[in-house]
Amino acid sequence: MLEPCTQCGKSWNSNWELIDTLYPSRRDPHTGEFSQWNVICQIHNRGCGRTVYGTTKEHAVERWNRGETDEMSDR
Repeated sequence: MLEPCTQCGKSWNSNWELIDTLYPSRRDPHTGEFSQWNVICQIHNRGCGRTVYGTTKEHAVERWNRGETDEMSDR
């Protein structure tokens, strides 16, 4: 379960926002497996631009829920 953003408090109340928030961003060229996932508090969905990366979907969500931040957009 994806917790609200620790920077701005944005929560995801609809599936279309969640689809645009948690998604794979890189594939391993040899295996075709996803090798990086993003969780992004999308500015165009009234978020703050906070971004967290993980090696798996679960890893990205765990880091997000702990409040870690890898990047912040300048808006």
